[in-house]
Amino acid sequence: MKNFRKIIIIFNWISIVFLFTSNIQAQDNFGIGVNFGGGSMGGNLVNSGSFNTSLFVEGNPGFDGNYLMRLTFVYITDMNVLLPNITNRYYPFLKGISLKGIQSQDYDNSIYSEEGLGILALNDRTYSNYNLWDYGAAFSVLVGLDLRHGVEKGFKIGIGGEYGLTFTNTSVRYLSVYLQSILFF
Repeated sequence: MKNFRKIIIIFNWISIVFLFTSNIQAQDNFGIGVNFGGGSMGGNLVNSGSFNTSLFVEGNPGFDGNYLMRLTFVYITDMNVLLPNITNRYYPFLKGISLKGIQSQDYDNSIYSEEGLGILALNDRTYSNYNLWDYGAAFSVLVGLDLRHGVEKGFKIGIGGEYGLTFTNTSVRYLSVYLQSILFF
């Protein structure tokens, strides 16, 4: 729990840095987004269906407008948590952060795609007695609609997928298919 608090504090500080550097560097690609979806998670347990959600901030690191850095808080839990069930008292879950480089391509005024690759830190809570941190990589792809219509501020929506794989301790992994929304300002 103590390590998770440190990670949340670091996440908040990096978010603040993204907020203030967007004005300093005159960035036109700064946004906050969320995604929700389903998929699977695995590791030392049999793969199970999962409900996945994440909250992220992204900004241009200063070199090219098509390349963004995205800092993401990830939460993945057993799909059964959404169903009414009084017999199960513990649902496995994963939580963590990732830092990905995102490349996007615009196909016309409203259709775009993006790909991401980066590092991942996941807190494995798949069993009630587990509290381990695993480190690895995250990969993502997305196709969506840019609702900004040529202006810098506004929304983007899309459907995408992400695969997270860790290489330490319990080697947990997840696969997610999600709907995503980003607000640029």
